Amino acid sequence: MLAKVVSYGGNSVRYALEKENAKTVKVNNMPDGLDPTAIWYMMKHHCQYHQAERTVGRKLERFMTTFVLSPSKEESANFTMEDWANLQDEALEVLDSVGLKPKGFTNEVKTNFRNSMNVGGLHSDSKSGTLHLHIDCCRVDIEGNTNDVHDIHLRAMKAAEIINMRHGWKQPQKIREMRQEEIKDFCEYTLQKMDEFDIDRYFCLLRMKGYEVTPRYDKSNKLVGYTIGKNASVFKASEIGRRYMASQLEATWKKFHPKPAQVKVKPATPTVTPSSRPSHPVAPKPTSTQTKVQPVAQPKPVPSFTTFNIETPDGSKAVEIPNTVKDIFLNEAQIPEGNEIATLENISHVAMLLFVGYIDAATAVSESCGGGGGSAPDSGWGKKDDEDERQFARRCLHIAHSMCKSKPRSRGFHR
Repeated sequence: MLAKVVSYGGNSVRYALEKENAKTVKVNNMPDGLDPTAIWYMMKHHCQYHQAERTVGRKLERFMTTFVLSPSKEESANFTMEDWANLQDEALEVLDSVGLKPKGFTNEVKTNFRNSMNVGGLHSDSKSGTLHLHIDCCRVDIEGNTNDVHDIHLRAMKAAEIINMRHGWKQPQKIREMRQEEIKDFCEYTLQKMDEFDIDRYFCLLRMKGYEVTPRYDKSNKLVGYTIGKNASVFKASEIGRRYMASQLEATWKKFHPKPAQVKVKPATPTVTPSSRPSHPVAPKPTSTQTKVQPVAQPKPVPSFTTFNIETPDGSKAVEIPNTVKDIFLNEAQIPEGNEIATLENISHVAMLLFVGYIDAATAVSESCGGGGGSAPDSGWGKKDDEDERQFARRCLHIAHSMCKSKPRSRGFHR
């Protein structure tokens, strides 16, 4: 069970209820039949109305808390929509029962999300088909009290442990350890199968397996680390194992591919046996002054493209990016200011899709990661005749950055 306080409430509700094949599970403390935009405005207006009553304290800016519940495929195999609705209510009730004493507080603090406006949307993982539940909750409950979100992620973990005990499911820590071991095994397998060490090829093979890989670079553009994971389980390389850290990868690859030992053999000393035949003078053979030409080893052909499998709302798309521009997408992407859910990988993927002409897919990916503040290019957009590939790649990255900007928040309600 994941928890996060967000400011992009409108995008979060639209993603929960309007993502491809998403199903609305249950709407609590609101009228039925509202569209996602109306739900968000109702929550926002409720928060602003009660905020006006407060005379002390910091102004409330983030109006929504989101939760993601992810039972395993086996645990939710026979779930009906009613079961998912019951799980939504149970999760919020258990969460409200978990009291924590934040640093600096003298009394235990609890939440009241069950008595707040909330909506649940059921999603299906595009690859594994595993179902998971998105719940968006208003920060202010029906009575006008603000739900305290100190250490909300810790409360969610405790709530998940209680729910797992009730249903006899595996505990989150055990599941995380299992996934950590799976990733470790595949990292080792990948390094063993690589004929030569190439960090970009290593990342590409991990992505082709379905893992999300996010490299991290310093100011001098040097790789200093990376994260790898899938869905809710994301690990730093050091958590997978010390030998899979960015600084140790090449040394690990060399251990898997030791060079054969060179054994020097001394030539045998020739032995001369005396002959009984009379010796005859032998005319010396003319020696050629020409040196023997040694054949030159031809270098191995280097692939000119790298294939990236990019997850979009319409499924996975295999995108071939020229190696001459690959570093631009991987190293020069930046997260737009104000977008708290996008990753560098999201920005790179949007730019790559634009580069190969998948404009609709790029738009869908940008919106799924909190974008929508910038306009997408029209259908006639593409590479100019006087533009080289690197210039075009940087232009795609610039457009992707604009598309992934968060939508501007409205200042209030107008008559």
